[in-house]
Amino acid sequence: MQVFKAFFKTARRSLPINIMYFIIFSGVALFLSRSSVDTDSQAFASVALDVAVIDADRSDASAALTGYLAGIHNLTKLEYDREALLDRLFYRDIDFVLILPKGFEEKLSGGETDLYETMRIPGVYSSVFVEGQINTYLKAVRLYLAGGKSLADAQSHTEKALNAAAGQVRVLAQQEDGASGMKGIYYYYQFLPYVILSMILSGITPILTTFWEEGLAKRISCSSLGLSAKNLQLALGSIVYCFGIWALFQLIARIFYGNVLFRETGLLCMANSIMILPAAAAIALIISCFHPSSSMVSMCNNVITLGMCFLCGVFIPQQQLGSNVCAVSKFLPFYWYIRNNDLVSGFGGTPFAGGAYWENIGVQALFAAALFALALSVSKYRRGK
Repeated sequence: MQVFKAFFKTARRSLPINIMYFIIFSGVALFLSRSSVDTDSQAFASVALDVAVIDADRSDASAALTGYLAGIHNLTKLEYDREALLDRLFYRDIDFVLILPKGFEEKLSGGETDLYETMRIPGVYSSVFVEGQINTYLKAVRLYLAGGKSLADAQSHTEKALNAAAGQVRVLAQQEDGASGMKGIYYYYQFLPYVILSMILSGITPILTTFWEEGLAKRISCSSLGLSAKNLQLALGSIVYCFGIWALFQLIARIFYGNVLFRETGLLCMANSIMILPAAAAIALIISCFHPSSSMVSMCNNVITLGMCFLCGVFIPQQQLGSNVCAVSKFLPFYWYIRNNDLVSGFGGTPFAGGAYWENIGVQALFAAALFALALSVSKYRRGK
């Protein structure tokens, strides 16, 4: 096993750059996992907005609606002055203006729906949130009125019902190992192809290039070690190297995400990530056949990894890529990896289907086989030349 041992002695040269990739990726993964937890924990938190109310009706019904909104938002009662209100909206002194005209209570009791006017900042969706709360309140009041309740009773029952419904809302991300953990795993495996491909190209390519050098190749051929045994030991060293990198990142995922990694979604993401290895090793083998210098290896590494990751949806979600870009990226293995990652995690908008998942795995395996066939052809041609 002299070639196998020499393989890992040569691998020490690429150790510093691989440590750099590992540290950077681990830091980014930790940041994304923490930020996803923080985002999810606040995803359904109520936001108190600055709401101005112009109550021209000054009735019990308008007072009840105003009181309901005051329990959610920061209310300011103002007189109607259109220019002044527009100025305050423009300078963000207030976020929303509710105008309750005269006859509000009478129209509400009569079952009418056109009850109020609003002023809002264009393009700010928080105002839609406020108006939705107002409509929910008024619809509930009308339902109680239709059921024979008096206006006072309808308002009282509505407020109790809405408060009870609000109390039942809970943030899913606060459950044990909840949705935030799955979101963190999604981001972790989303960017994993970039760092694994970078580490394999920067690690294996120089090693294989060294063994393809003419002087070393002749010395090995003069020994008792046959060509098949040499290639077998190189293949074994490459397999151990690739799976060592993969296992290291699975260990980091286990530390970051705990038992969530061993749920069904985590295991599917883990299985999908294995398919990065054969394609990356085949690309490294193809590059090494051309005996590149260290600077050329670095250039090829950057061009291939960045180009493939941008085109296939690693850095930019596939849903945001143009149709022409997606059409081209289908001829790259990482496109199918990202499709599986989106499918498993549910972020691609497509419900999970086991058949589609394994079909994508099969496509990645075919890409790996095609790349290895190309690598062997190039290697044979270069060796004969």
